Amino acid sequence: MVRLSTSILLVTGTLLVLSGCGSTPTTRSTPTRTAPTETVTQREVSEQPLSPEALIELAQQQWQSDGDNRNSLEYLIQAAQQWQSSGESVKSQQVLYSLRHTPLPTNLKARYNLLLAQQYADDPKVSSEQVLTLLNGNLSDDTLRRQQFALKAQQYARLGQWLQAANALLKSTDITPDVIAQTWEWVNHASEQDEVGIARLTEVAPFVALKQLVRENGFDQSQLIQQLIQFRQVYRGHPLVTYWPESLTKVTDLAPVKRDNVVVFLPLSGRLQATGMTIKEGILAAYFNDQSARSANQIPQLQFIDTNITTPEAMANIASEADWVIGPLLKENVDALLPLLSPKVKMLALNRPDTTPAPLLLSADEQQDELQPSSFGIQIFYALAPEDEARQLANQVFEQGKSAPILVASEHSLHQRMQEAFISQWQKLTAGLASHQHSAPTLVTYTDNAGLRDGIQEALDVAQSKERIKEIQSFVDVELYNLPRNRLDIDAIVVFASPEQTELLNPVIEASISPFSGESVPVYATSRSVDYTQSRNQWRDLQNLHFLDMPWVLPTNPEPHLANLTRELWPQRPTSLQRLFAFGVDAYNILPRLGQMVWLPQLEYQGLTGTLKINGQREVVRTLPEAVVNQETIQVVGTQ
Repeated sequence: MVRLSTSILLVTGTLLVLSGCGSTPTTRSTPTRTAPTETVTQREVSEQPLSPEALIELAQQQWQSDGDNRNSLEYLIQAAQQWQSSGESVKSQQVLYSLRHTPLPTNLKARYNLLLAQQYADDPKVSSEQVLTLLNGNLSDDTLRRQQFALKAQQYARLGQWLQAANALLKSTDITPDVIAQTWEWVNHASEQDEVGIARLTEVAPFVALKQLVRENGFDQSQLIQQLIQFRQVYRGHPLVTYWPESLTKVTDLAPVKRDNVVVFLPLSGRLQATGMTIKEGILAAYFNDQSARSANQIPQLQFIDTNITTPEAMANIASEADWVIGPLLKENVDALLPLLSPKVKMLALNRPDTTPAPLLLSADEQQDELQPSSFGIQIFYALAPEDEARQLANQVFEQGKSAPILVASEHSLHQRMQEAFISQWQKLTAGLASHQHSAPTLVTYTDNAGLRDGIQEALDVAQSKERIKEIQSFVDVELYNLPRNRLDIDAIVVFASPEQTELLNPVIEASISPFSGESVPVYATSRSVDYTQSRNQWRDLQNLHFLDMPWVLPTNPEPHLANLTRELWPQRPTSLQRLFAFGVDAYNILPRLGQMVWLPQLEYQGLTGTLKINGQREVVRTLPEAVVNQETIQVVGTQ
């Protein structure tokens, strides 16, 4: 009771200060107490809306008259809500602050927490998880309940919990085409692992069912159309069917992909001849293994063009006569060719431009063609970008519950780019989390082996431990039995280095980890840190290394017959060229699937270079399996 009286007095006093700010100073006089000429009554509250100031006055009157705790609290919360709605957040904050230690009834507590969550929603110092803990109360008022779910949707999306965000969005507002489109987009961001616990998210369940249907049948157009018709019958009248996703209409209108004439732009001479020839061999291997084209008597004509002896203008002319173009490989050739292409050219570039090109202005006839996705050109970008692997590694380390990684990278520009990509992705993943849960990565950059050892020991606090041991030793005469200890908060080490450097680096890390912690710190790397053609001793030095790599070079290779054949033909081929061979195979094999993959981001193609999808920037995104070195053998994580 005393707390409530103090709260009201505090709010009243603060409001006087706030309202006095900016007014003309007046001469002080001795304050006198006079009864108000007109008081606010409870009856007036129900007859007309009152200002926040009037509600504060009414709360004070209620308390002074009969000590009604509940009604006084109700008026204070109403005042805070009105100030919050009108944008006067400072005054709203003052009311909330005054009530921070006051016991509140359940329904008022939920309203109080909603106001707090709205105050903190965009505060970078407050995590999304903390905001969500304030939004668990039950609200009877429909408007407030919608505000609660809208805030939940925002915070779940910030955390990347897409299904929860979509489910909350559907509960937060009236259903419109834009709401359905946003829900569909968020559902498609979710992973298959996220969909396991979908049963409790009832609002979003039909969207997930549709996504799974598309994912399972998307590459078989006739089967997809049949399944979509059945889905629309089952969910007849549901908003998802009423506001049907445009992409599903587009993909069902796709005509079969024409591949009679395929042109491939590669560097087949000069400095990158070996690279270009290896990709060509992969394309030819897929071409001669294309049983589906042979059974349909639609064997394409392949034409290979050497980009080292062909101008961009000549390539553009050749491309205009082709059904499909694969390449160019080099970024500079992609950048030079794109502005010269007709808007009807279909191209799978084997690299990415610096920026995604803007769509060209189309004539009336070309705009009509755009209504038919099969007749309109598309440019898609498929690259073996090292930054993509670094971003996937950040996702993987985060999803495995690691919170304080050390990044070890050489000064090579490639490894520095990968480190920057990892940091950027890590910041996105941890943006909505409390700062004490995840820390910024500790960076170790080195130029030589000595710098590497010193950098790791300093990052792990081993060097400081050694100094402390020396200091203690100086105070005693007897010999101390000691072992340096590392920091215990570090739970992952991520390496961006060459295979040779990684082979030296991993033992240094193991030697720097104290055995007293009882747990080993896992070391992660990308495919750029692993070479399968080095000596067998490397696997001993890489014990417990977790790394990403293409299915093509892992023990679970999905094409063992083709792998054996390539080993017979090129027994001394380096690992880097083996990966480029797989790149060529996948580039040819996904051509007939690109139309569906462009319109349906749910679709995944299981290729030799990884699981392939196409994002909104028309980029092929690869997801690589994780492997670990154990007892000098490679084991793919998730397989027996």
